[in-house]
Amino acid sequence: MNKIFVFLYEPASYTVDRNLKMYVPIGVDYCYLHGDSEAKNTTEGECNKDNLERMSRWKQWCYILRVLKKYDKIIYNGYSDLGFIMLFILNLWYRKPIGIDSDTQYREPVNLVIRWIKHIYLNVVFGNRNIYGLAGGNYAHKDLFRKFGMKEDRVRLMPMMVDNVHFDNPDFRKKKMEPLRFVYVGRLIECKNIEFMIHAFLKYRAECVKSELHIVGRGLLEDELKGRYAVCDGVCFDGPKYGDELLDVYRKNHVLILPSTYEPWGLVVNEAMSAGMPVLVSNEVGAHYDLVDGNDTGFVFDAYNEQSLVDVMKQISNIDTYKEYSDNAYEFMHNYWNYSLYRKCLEDFINETAQ
Repeated sequence: MNKIFVFLYEPASYTVDRNLKMYVPIGVDYCYLHGDSEAKNTTEGECNKDNLERMSRWKQWCYILRVLKKYDKIIYNGYSDLGFIMLFILNLWYRKPIGIDSDTQYREPVNLVIRWIKHIYLNVVFGNRNIYGLAGGNYAHKDLFRKFGMKEDRVRLMPMMVDNVHFDNPDFRKKKMEPLRFVYVGRLIECKNIEFMIHAFLKYRAECVKSELHIVGRGLLEDELKGRYAVCDGVCFDGPKYGDELLDVYRKNHVLILPSTYEPWGLVVNEAMSAGMPVLVSNEVGAHYDLVDGNDTGFVFDAYNEQSLVDVMKQISNIDTYKEYSDNAYEFMHNYWNYSLYRKCLEDFINETAQ
């Protein structure tokens, strides 16, 4: 049997859930590149796993070398940090299959120098026949590998995933629709486009009074945003929520909004849909390609056009549309985009790259 090792970015809650339900049962070993996570977890044992960040540079080289000697296949989260470069260099000798697990969408850097450096580096890495692309989604995420020189037969899906059962809300069809509660869950930082969302909501609410916008999270812009908008009717800053409190957020609210101007994936979309919530996501949110487009689970709007968001808020306010999209979101996550899909993709990578 092939022995698999995974270098994971950090012990975030969704990562830990997947590890315990997917990796451990089939004997996949792993460590973490970093020790702390914005997405909290309460599994103490996971935080005691091997951690490259806590090792000296020499010990990192030795650790990666031991992994290459002991394991048949390796998966690494990302492709640009020093740990990956060390793994790539050492693997020029060992020639083990290495899967790059990435949620990054294909984007061309604006800066010409950065673009040139990126093209050279990624074409060298992705052109290596021992490197495989494990894309978080089927579209722009796979394009990252294709556009920088990876052959199609080495590009595979490794879906971005949460534990759908954890966020399951079997009573989602019983929610009362007045007031209609929109919710944002995430950090309050510039790229999340929070002020844009608030402006759009206030335009929407001027016509649809029985509605609220709940903003869940904290971040650098928290005080500034509260100072400007906490006095506005219908706008509620609820602070950060974790664990059972986060589950309660999805059970009490109706529609998730994710207005980011930059979002490689957006796992809150998975979480909300698993709880039976339709979603409104910007065209910069990576999850929209696989989870929203063509699935009638929500709407996609222009991240730079407030009226575009207002329009989809009005569309989802229709009771029949809301119920249909809510059902579709729940069914899509629980019947398709789930751990069974992830396990199949993982096993396909393991079996199809057998040496």
